[in-house]
Amino acid sequence: MRSLAEFSVEWLEVMLRQVHNKPGSRLEFVETNRKSEDGLSHSFRSAFRYLRHPSAFVAIYLALAVPTVFAQMFGPMPANSAPASATKAATANSNTTTPVQPTVAGQASGEQLRLAQQQGKADTAVLDWVLANSGQLKGDIKAGEMRVAFTITPAEGWWDKAGGGKLIWHDAPDGNVHLRIFVLDLADGRLVPDLAIRATLTDANGNEQSTPADFGWYPLINAYGGNVPMDTDSIYTLRVTIDPLQPNHVFAASGRFERPVIAEFPPVQIMLEAVSGLPAATDNNFANEAELLKPCSAALSAAITALWQHSVSGSEQPFGDYFVGYALDYSGLSTPLASSKRRLKNLVDFSGKDSVRVELLPRDVRTGRLIPGLKPQATLVAADGKSYGPGELILAWHPWLTHYGHASRIPRKDVYKLRVHFDAPGFRRWGRQSERFAVPADVEFDHVSLSSE
Repeated sequence: MRSLAEFSVEWLEVMLRQVHNKPGSRLEFVETNRKSEDGLSHSFRSAFRYLRHPSAFVAIYLALAVPTVFAQMFGPMPANSAPASATKAATANSNTTTPVQPTVAGQASGEQLRLAQQQGKADTAVLDWVLANSGQLKGDIKAGEMRVAFTITPAEGWWDKAGGGKLIWHDAPDGNVHLRIFVLDLADGRLVPDLAIRATLTDANGNEQSTPADFGWYPLINAYGGNVPMDTDSIYTLRVTIDPLQPNHVFAASGRFERPVIAEFPPVQIMLEAVSGLPAATDNNFANEAELLKPCSAALSAAITALWQHSVSGSEQPFGDYFVGYALDYSGLSTPLASSKRRLKNLVDFSGKDSVRVELLPRDVRTGRLIPGLKPQATLVAADGKSYGPGELILAWHPWLTHYGHASRIPRKDVYKLRVHFDAPGFRRWGRQSERFAVPADVEFDHVSLSSE
């Protein structure tokens, strides 16, 4: 939203003139082309002598708020309605792709859409491989805004947290099969994390049983599901219900995933003895993990690099099984404005603080994948030891790079330490190869500043 918040001093001067020209206005302008030492015209400077007039405040408010509000409501301006200066700048930079421009109200620019599609293409390729190598018990349909797929394979063992930085192993139970449910965004093909899912299996006699549908960590590709007891061989129908995402889990209220999705698959015949003879899905996936995840890692790395390019600060550190990366950027109208634009902003905001957004990307060091299911806490600590939010960061779907984030207001002239903490995730780690994320993470980033330098 940085570019939307930038408006010219000259434009505001014109708006104030329009207020002055209205009948009954008390604003007075001195017609002169002379410039003061700070570069502002005397006519503009004289306008602020009359800022007690309500209409002047209306003009300033419109100058600050209208471009962003209209962009949020209607999306970016069409090319033929953009200001001439913006058109000229866009033409001058048409051959460059960096820095990537920030998103606006949940929409992505052309370059950012390409980044999302690269991630989606890689995620889709991995899912297609999994479906092709998981036996005959599977399904794949489109429902609402989502692609929903499932596989049924032999029961799996798993790791759980045991306290004290340890994990405990549970063997696969007898008389069970393993259900995995995969959910992708139809718009770009990316996996959708942090969903609330319910699933049922109904046999040929109409008997219905609920099945596990919690998020789990797997080799190669994560899924929702778990082990399901099978008392009777039968033809079963799987029904999956996906709840809408909460508004604070969708970036910039973009209108995505607001409705429940129900996916009902064609019936499949489940025979426990036949399923038990198949190879375990986690073994098969782990053996191909390194090769199949290369495009996923490259696509995610490109998106993170783009995030850093349009942020004022950002970096990444390893910590045990985690990579912890952050980005710090302005949110809303608090974008830093250059020269006279910056001075004008300070006239409107006397607090000396800016609204910033802390964005966090905790990832797996082995595969590079984003880790959902965390509740990370972030604190900005100033040089005088005073602490500022944002507190708990929320995992939100984002139009080109899903991440954790939250906004906070901090003094604009300080330099900070960013302290990040999160506990070991509570989800199950399926398969022997998934023994990881046993300990919490505590990471500190030094010299975090609102200066892009």
